[in-house]
Amino acid sequence: MRSPRTRRRRLRRPAAAALPYCRKGHRKKKDRRRREGSGGMTASLSDDSLASIFTRLPDAAAVIRCAATCRRWARVVATRAAIISRSLQPLGRFLPDLAVGVFHQEKDWPTARGRDTVPSRPCFVARARFLGVGGGRQLWGLDDDGGLLDYSRPVASRNGRLVLELRREGRAVDGLRLAVYNPMTSDNNIVIVPPLIVSAAPGGKNSTTTTRDYGCALLTGHDLRPPRCQSFFRLLLIYNRRRRRRDSTVLRCYSSHTGRWGPEAESDVRIHASRLRCIGQAVVRRGVAFWALDHGVLGVRLDHHTDQDGAVTDMHLLPYNINQHWPENRLLGVSADNRLFMMHVGVRNGQNKILIASFSYFEFPEEDDIRTGRRETVREDAFVLMHQMKMEHHHTGIKLRWFGDKSGLVLFTMGARSGHAGTFVLNLWEELVYKVADDGDSWNNLIGYEMDMAAYLASIDRHSFT
Repeated sequence: MRSPRTRRRRLRRPAAAALPYCRKGHRKKKDRRRREGSGGMTASLSDDSLASIFTRLPDAAAVIRCAATCRRWARVVATRAAIISRSLQPLGRFLPDLAVGVFHQEKDWPTARGRDTVPSRPCFVARARFLGVGGGRQLWGLDDDGGLLDYSRPVASRNGRLVLELRREGRAVDGLRLAVYNPMTSDNNIVIVPPLIVSAAPGGKNSTTTTRDYGCALLTGHDLRPPRCQSFFRLLLIYNRRRRRRDSTVLRCYSSHTGRWGPEAESDVRIHASRLRCIGQAVVRRGVAFWALDHGVLGVRLDHHTDQDGAVTDMHLLPYNINQHWPENRLLGVSADNRLFMMHVGVRNGQNKILIASFSYFEFPEEDDIRTGRRETVREDAFVLMHQMKMEHHHTGIKLRWFGDKSGLVLFTMGARSGHAGTFVLNLWEELVYKVADDGDSWNNLIGYEMDMAAYLASIDRHSFT
C-alpha cells in the first residue's frame, strides 16, 4: 500500500535521512555464501579492533549497514553493543524496529467491594516484527518475580526501561512505590525506588498520604549532555499535595545515582487532580521533560549534575491553546529532526471521512533556555491522512496513548462504535497504520515499549542473516 500523499505539507525529514532498512525478500545463495565471513583488509583485524572502528562511525545507520555485511561483523556489533551504542550520535531519523510491543493492564487496582482472586499483572503484546525476530520469546522479568509485580501497572517507558507502580492489597498508606528495569535483559535487575510519602497535614495525626494521581517522566543517561552511563536514570513526578487548606502542584525527582528523592519544587502551574489523572505521557527533548496541559505545554529542566538528587532548575509553560482538545485526543512528541510537536486527530470532511493527524511544532530560539519556546508561526502545520481508517461519523472515540520518539510510532486505541475497535500504531515514517490487538479501548494502563540502542544492536546477530 502506497503512503498517503494528499495533504498540505509532508512531515519534515532530515535531508540526509535514508530509507528505512528492510529485511524482507530473499537473498541469492551466492550472496549468502559470500557474506558468511569477512575477507580482505579486515580479516586480520581482531574483534576488539573492529569494535573500535565501529565506535567511530557517524551514526547508528552506518553501524547497522556494517552488521549486514557479514556474520562476523554482525557478531562483533552484537557482542559489543553496549560499548558501541554509547559512542553513537542521535539517530537523526526514526527507526521503527526499536519498538517491540505494548505493555498493558486489563484490570486496574482492585476495589474495596470486591478483590480479584487472581492478581492482575502487566501483559505484553508483541508487534509482528518482534515475534518474527525473537520467535515469540517472552520479555525477561515478567514471570519470575516472586509476585512482586502482582497488581502493578505500567507508568512510563523510555530508552529500554519500563517504570511500574507496585501495589498491594491492604497497603494504602505506605507511599507511592515504583520499580524501574529493562525487560530486554536477563539479569532481572529491578530497581525498587524508595517509597514516596507525601505530607498531607504536618503536625496532624494523619500527616502522610499516598499519591494516586500524578505524571511521571523517565530520563536516562542518554538524555544528558554529555551522555552518562547506561544504568543511570531519573524519575520526575508531578503531583498535588495539601498546603494551607488548598492543593498545590509540586515536582520531585528521584536519582538512581544518589538513591533518594530530591526536594519538592512548587510548580508555576496549578493542575487539578482530575487533570493529573489523565495528564498523559511525558516526552523528553534535550534533557527537558514536557507535559501537555489544557493551556500549554509545561517544560521542566533538572540539574545536570548526576551526583545531585536532580533538583528542578527551571520550568516554563509554553503558551498554546489546546483546551479545545480532549486529553485523550492530543499527544506530545519529538520529531526525527528533534522538534517538539503536538499531535491532534480528527476526521477530514468530504465524501470519504478518514482520520487525519495534524502536527503543530514548537521552536526554541535559544535551545538552552526553555523560556524562549513558542509555537512555530512561519511554517504551516503538517498533516498525515490515515486512508485505512475510514469513519462513518466525526465521533471517533480515539485515544492517543503513547509516542515512541526513537521508533516514530504513535500508539492509539479505538472503541467499537468507531468501526475500528482495537489497538493500532501509526508509523510516521511510512505514514501507515498497523493493528496490534483486537481490543484495548477499555484498558486504563497502556504504554508502548522501545528497546534501547544497545539491546537493538545486540539482537542484530540473530536476524541479520535469516
